[in-house]
Amino acid sequence: MAGLSLRQREFPLGYSASLDGARGLMTLGVLAAHLHYYWYPGAIIFMDTFFLMSSYLITSLLIKDQDAAGRVDFRRFYERRVRRLFPALLAMLLVYTVVILLLQRPRTLEFRAIGATLFYFMNWARAFEWPMSPYLGHAWSLSIEEQFYALWPLLFTLLVVRLGRRGRRWLPLAALLVGGAIASAAWRWWLATQGAGFARLYNGTDVRLGGLCLGAALAFYRRAHADGVSPRLRAALGWATPPVAAVLFVWGFSASYYDRAWYLWQSQVCMLLSLLLVAGLVLGRRGWLHPLLEARPTVFLGSICYGLYIWHHPIFLIMEDHLKLGLATRVLVGLPLTFAVAIVSYHLIELPFMTRKPRAAVAPAHVH
Repeated sequence: MAGLSLRQREFPLGYSASLDGARGLMTLGVLAAHLHYYWYPGAIIFMDTFFLMSSYLITSLLIKDQDAAGRVDFRRFYERRVRRLFPALLAMLLVYTVVILLLQRPRTLEFRAIGATLFYFMNWARAFEWPMSPYLGHAWSLSIEEQFYALWPLLFTLLVVRLGRRGRRWLPLAALLVGGAIASAAWRWWLATQGAGFARLYNGTDVRLGGLCLGAALAFYRRAHADGVSPRLRAALGWATPPVAAVLFVWGFSASYYDRAWYLWQSQVCMLLSLLLVAGLVLGRRGWLHPLLEARPTVFLGSICYGLYIWHHPIFLIMEDHLKLGLATRVLVGLPLTFAVAIVSYHLIELPFMTRKPRAAVAPAHVH
């Protein structure tokens, strides 16, 4: 776009090694919780962080398209989302279908779960406690993200075009999204006070909009300050990032899905801490946490975390619930198996689909 500085044309980078590393480490927390719930019951605190990161990165890509071409290339956007996410998920579901047929699992319950996963409505199936196999229940988060990916580019375009008539002011957009996050948190609080069940409070898209809105707001804020945020803010975020990460990690040992206080106020606090964490990693002054998160093993975890996430739950639960295998076996066999299939998935399925360029060049998108 004419009139933009070089730094503005380059905004945003779209990929952050620190975010990739953080996502990989958080995925380990989720794996620990699903191996044995009481090892790390508060892994739930990371789900809004995942949503916030994904929303930030996706909104950054949309802003980049808007800056470069004056519009969002919807076909390209949806194509790269499908290529990034769907082939690996479909491969997992095909293998899963063969396994459950061999194990003679109840077909009705299993096929319901497969359908809810394949068509991305698992979160609502769980929210309303529809009878189905629990082995694919982790796909609730994938469903929320896909619903967001489907609708957000359209809403983004409407908002940007509307404000574009007045100079495309990014900060009012960020403020609007913060308001959306507050509204979602207030709605969840109200449902909690009215006695809504934990499944509804945890899985509904409407009560999960906070992290998605805040991630997009952060992207708009960064775009508004494309020439750099103030040194004081960078210093403050840089100072705050390590203790915030420590608080979230330690809180993970006590937070609980089954605690109503989580839905009344704890999740809102964790969401604000997640915002500080992500903002610190992308806007703050570099500190000792950045090299840790950007180390090759940590970034590698972030690279394969999508495969780790989609494969671990059915592997762990089939071993525990159907095969009745003990914890030691699940750790010694299930964990290496999960890593093995995630690595294979990344190199043989995910990367080939991500790097195919049938049209314009497509930057890899990194999601959990």
